[in-house]
Amino acid sequence: MRAAMRVLIRADASLAIGTGHVVRCLTLAEKLRDCGADVAFVCRLLDGHLCNDITARGFTVFRLPGVLDSADGQASAGLPTDAELTQKALGEQRFDWIIVDHYGLDQEWEVAIRPWCNRLLVIDDLANRRHACDVLLDQNLVAGLDTRYDDLLPAHCITLLGPAHALLSRQYGEFRVRAAPREGLVKRLLVSFGGFDQHGLTDMAVQALVDLNMPEVEADIVLASSSSQYAGIQALVATQPQLRLHDRVPSLAPLILAADAALGTGGSTHWERLALGLPSLVVTVADNQLPIAAELDRQGLIRWLGDAAQMTPSVLKEHLQQLLSEPIDGRWSEQFLKVVDGRGADRVVAVLTATPDMQLVHRHARLDDEDLLLLWSNDRQTRQNAFSTREIAATEHRAWFRRRLRNPADCVLLIFETSFGIPIGQVRFDRRDTAFEISYSVAPPFRGRGLGSAMLRSAIEAFHAERPGHTLIGQVKIDNPASLRIFEQLGFTVRERMPDRLVFELGT
Repeated sequence: MRAAMRVLIRADASLAIGTGHVVRCLTLAEKLRDCGADVAFVCRLLDGHLCNDITARGFTVFRLPGVLDSADGQASAGLPTDAELTQKALGEQRFDWIIVDHYGLDQEWEVAIRPWCNRLLVIDDLANRRHACDVLLDQNLVAGLDTRYDDLLPAHCITLLGPAHALLSRQYGEFRVRAAPREGLVKRLLVSFGGFDQHGLTDMAVQALVDLNMPEVEADIVLASSSSQYAGIQALVATQPQLRLHDRVPSLAPLILAADAALGTGGSTHWERLALGLPSLVVTVADNQLPIAAELDRQGLIRWLGDAAQMTPSVLKEHLQQLLSEPIDGRWSEQFLKVVDGRGADRVVAVLTATPDMQLVHRHARLDDEDLLLLWSNDRQTRQNAFSTREIAATEHRAWFRRRLRNPADCVLLIFETSFGIPIGQVRFDRRDTAFEISYSVAPPFRGRGLGSAMLRSAIEAFHAERPGHTLIGQVKIDNPASLRIFEQLGFTVRERMPDRLVFELGT
């Protein structure tokens, strides 16, 4: 029996850092555990750490002293570095993957910890330092996302970019089917500025709601009881039956689903609200939130009110009054659901767990695969390996794709997925007289993992079972050694040698 994959996660939480890094890593950890992985954490004992919460969820935690290092993860003079402390805590243990989600750690830490793992995944939002990792995940939507890491990563590094990879708990995927677009006047508001809200925004918002005196509008206010604002807000809410105060809830998902609109901050909560179609007014509370909020506001996915330093009770009251007095256009809410589908953790886990012997399933292509296949087709490496290297226009691809779907006698197009439904590649059979020409592509995040051969072998078996008696041919460019090797391994023989390609053949 194959040993369980071992994964280590390095992330911190504190009153200063917040809880976001650990919370999203817990989402990833639980999904990995569902897939059979053994997951542990390394965390520092900073003020406000979540080590006890992590162990309560069933994960081992290696605890580093919080007083030795400065807030950015660098060691003070004469004291051990974060990497040295981590190495000491791990001892002789090795892991298949180490995942690091920490703004204070960079390629120096990653190089130092490399002997303890086979592969390394970095979760980043800033693009402000170099990394020495195998996979980089940035779940944000910012201007220039596709190029912001170009000079910061090794050439072999796979990038998982954008909110399609947002690490949301499974509850968001489950609730999406119930998340109708919001429209009409706001009757229920969600106020959530993070667990501790050091900027006092929750207090401002509650004061504004009381001053507006709109008893027909209910509000759910989320704030940790350890916050310095909690007691005062609790006393104020006690006099307002339409307001409800919630101490740190296990998940915001039920409150987001129930709300008509939200007032909150940036960070991972952006993707939680968008996944369930919730219109939001947003106040940023950290510099790293600014470019994300700016891009979301530019695309009409939030209304950005500005930074916490600019907020006053009167300004917040003015924005709230406008929100609560104007009906919401359902088309605004509806567009959010197209940005985040709640399956980001599944996509990341699929990349982490990909092996040549992983369970794959295939299905015939559907109309809703059009955008995905165009994305794969226009990937830079795919175009380099194709006989025509020019980028394919969306209108051209649409016409081609729909013709193929309507002509199953001459084209068999199979989509391969993980056992939990994440697409990883495609194999196509096109009629050429009495033979069928085979072509394939592996989705960029899954290349180099031995999946091309597994996909082709399965596809050929399925094709011959459905259409016995047909010869298969394949054309491969001379400068594509990976595909040349795969066709040879699958028993194809060279039928023709051309200056730029080999033509392979596989009989029945």
